[in-house]
Amino acid sequence: MILKILVIGAFIIAFNLVLQGLGSVYWLRNIAASVKTENDITNNKILKVLLYSFLLFTLIHAIHSLVWASCYYLIPETASQFSSFSEAVYFSMVTFTTLGYGDISLSSNWQLLSGLEAINGIMLIGWSTAMMFALIQTIYNRLKTK
Repeated sequence: MILKILVIGAFIIAFNLVLQGLGSVYWLRNIAASVKTENDITNNKILKVLLYSFLLFTLIHAIHSLVWASCYYLIPETASQFSSFSEAVYFSMVTFTTLGYGDISLSSNWQLLSGLEAINGIMLIGWSTAMMFALIQTIYNRLKTK
């Protein structure tokens, strides 16, 4: 049983890593690159880049949570613990962000899967945070040299 849970968790984590990687490449090539290539970086441009970046990473993390929720809802042993798909999404978002309210939890056999989601979430959110920090640092350095 533990092996089955670890394999499912590893598959979901791998899928989410690919998704995060694709989103990061898109962000680097299209959004963050605009800060480095423009000669005149205005306050409006800075605000736009920061907002687009934040929204992109928020969307990616929402998709990560939906992937986990879909898996919880498709696995018969865990699906029976949710009254609806929206409840699975709620549980997933609370788990992915490591809030862990505890009002909903998986049965003891499957709790390891939610632990894997929490590890996945904190790592992917940290990845996005690091990219946002690098962007802000790049903007700061660009403004400092003016």
